[in-house]
Amino acid sequence: MKVSVGTTTPNKFDSSNATTTINDLNADLTVPIKINDNNSIITGIMYEGIQTKLFDTLAVKTISSIALKVGLNKKFNEKWSGTFVAIPKISSDFVQLGPKDVQIGGIAIFKYKKNENLNYKIGLYCNSELFGPVIVPMLGLYYISPNKKFESNLMLPLQADLNYKIIAFMNIGFNFNGQIRTYHLTNVAPGINNAYVAKASNELFVYLKFNFGKSLSLLTKVGHSIARSYRVYNENDKVDFALPALYFGPKRKQLNDDFSDGLLLQFGLIYRFNLEK
Repeated sequence: MKVSVGTTTPNKFDSSNATTTINDLNADLTVPIKINDNNSIITGIMYEGIQTKLFDTLAVKTISSIALKVGLNKKFNEKWSGTFVAIPKISSDFVQLGPKDVQIGGIAIFKYKKNENLNYKIGLYCNSELFGPVIVPMLGLYYISPNKKFESNLMLPLQADLNYKIIAFMNIGFNFNGQIRTYHLTNVAPGINNAYVAKASNELFVYLKFNFGKSLSLLTKVGHSIARSYRVYNENDKVDFALPALYFGPKRKQLNDDFSDGLLLQFGLIYRFNLEK
């Protein structure tokens, strides 16, 4: 289980001297249910809540998403395993819920175990974003040093984490998180009744992780966003499909103005259920 809260320093809009901050709350719970030595059911729930201004002259807007995780983790042999998870979600301002607020996504990851300290991963993430389908091929690896002090967990282009244990209860680390997400909006601004906001952000963090036993960790993170945007579009303004940083199809008309990148502050808690082998 992971829970984090974050905020930013004031970010200036391109069109005026108005500023906005971004406050967010994230929670992620994953619960595996073991069937046998080779198969486990994956269940869980994710929540994201964001508060920020989308227009420089309007009030702060709240957008949220709630997603379920339902899937299977399968061990094919001593070297290969796979994880397959469907991720239906509601992503919206939760003013008037309807079919437009529902998105269907999923992820498939194949893992090759090189040895006890190293494995390689290849995967695919897909989701029915409000601008059109997004497809993200992924490559990654997990490595932990024999002395258990250095750990790397990569799933590019979406996530990367590198950390080193300085002392028994503290790690120092570097974290990258890339996101493309959309949220349905109702009556977001005068003359704009049905629209969506497309969130795109690349976030770089350095952090300290404090470990309290085997189960509980506290993270304190400081970072900066790169090419962040919360762009509002009419609900019928779509593309054919998208890859990371690439959109194919008609050019969309942005209805609001961008605001600047800025400093990020985040605090998180991680609780793990440790299973004996």
